[in-house]
Amino acid sequence: MKRIILPIFAFLFFGCKKDKTSSPVPTVKTTEYTFDNDANSGLMFKDGESIEVLTSEARRYEIGKVLRVKAINATTIEVANFAPVDIVDATILLTIEGQAKPIKLFRIAKIRAHAVQEIKYPFMEGNTKFLNIEDQEIDLAPYKTTGLALNQVSFDFTGDTDLIKKLKTLAKLKWKIKYHDFDPADDPTNNWKENIDAKDVRRYTGLMINLAYLIQAESTKTAFIAEPITDNNNVLLTTAQKEEALKKMIDIPTFNCGLVVNVSGLGGGYTFGVANHVLNDYLTNDVSFIAIHEISHMIGYSHSSSMTYPTNPGNRGAVVAMGTVYREMLTKDILPIKTSNYYKPADL
Repeated sequence: MKRIILPIFAFLFFGCKKDKTSSPVPTVKTTEYTFDNDANSGLMFKDGESIEVLTSEARRYEIGKVLRVKAINATTIEVANFAPVDIVDATILLTIEGQAKPIKLFRIAKIRAHAVQEIKYPFMEGNTKFLNIEDQEIDLAPYKTTGLALNQVSFDFTGDTDLIKKLKTLAKLKWKIKYHDFDPADDPTNNWKENIDAKDVRRYTGLMINLAYLIQAESTKTAFIAEPITDNNNVLLTTAQKEEALKKMIDIPTFNCGLVVNVSGLGGGYTFGVANHVLNDYLTNDVSFIAIHEISHMIGYSHSSSMTYPTNPGNRGAVVAMGTVYREMLTKDILPIKTSNYYKPADL
C-alpha cells in the first residue's frame, strides 16, 4: 500500500504547488472621472447659446459615438455626451496607431446629459500603466512628455449597462449629425423656422438616437422585408431591393438637421427637417411616419413610392411597417431615449 499511496501524495503536492505560481492578476487600476456638475464639466445646448455655436462644426458627431472623445492637441482631449440622458459606467477606449489592441484609457462613473469637458490625457499627469481590452498591462510612459499626435489616435466607448449596449448598436449606421439654421436671412416665405434654438437641438438629439435605433433593429428589418413596398414607378420592390433600401438608410453619411414650420417635414439629399410637434411627441407617440417619409426622400424615393406614403390596396408601405415597430418599442419601453430618462422634462 505504501508504494501506491506515496506517489499519489507527491503528485497532489506538486500539483498544488504549480497552481500557486500561476501568473498574478494585473493590479493596474483604471483612472475614473465624473462629469456631473458645473464644477467638473460644461453643458452644450444651454438656453441662450448662440446659433453660431449650436450649428458649429465642433458640434458635429457620429450617431454611433454619442459619447464622443476627440483629441484637441497632443496632450488634451475633449469628452462630450451628445445624448439627452446621463450615461454611467462607461469605459473610454484609446487606439494608438501601431498598437494591436485598444487601451482602457479611463472610466466614466457618470457624465450628465450634454456635458462637455476638456482634460489632459491621464498618463500626462498620473500613472502611466494601463490595461488593454484583454487586461494586458501597457505602459504609456513614452508619451508622458510628448503626448500623442492627432493623427495617431482614435477613441470609442464601451460598457455593460442597458443604455450603453443600445447606444453601441448605433455603430451600424454611418450617420454624422449636424444641426442647421436653414433660414439665416429670416425669410418668412420658406418652411424653415427662423432661428433654431437650444431647446430644438436638445430634443433633436434624442429623436436622432431613437430613429437610428429603430432603423438598425432586427425587428425593423423583418417587418420591412415582409411589407409590400412600391418604387417610384409603383412597381413592387423585390426582397433584394428592400434590403438595399434599408442599407441606404443605414449608410446615409450626413444628416443636416433643421426645424420646419408650416409642414411636418422636409427631406432630400443630406437635408432632414421635422416640425416642432415631432420633437415634442417622439417619446410618447409614433412619429416614424413623418421621419421615415423624409428619410426615404433622402435616399431617392418620391411621393409616388410607398416608401413615403402608404398605397392601396391594403394601405401598405415602409412608413406603415416601421410605424408598427416604433409603437411596439414605445409600448415595451425599450427605446434608448424615453420620458423617464430625458434630462429636461420641461422641454417636452
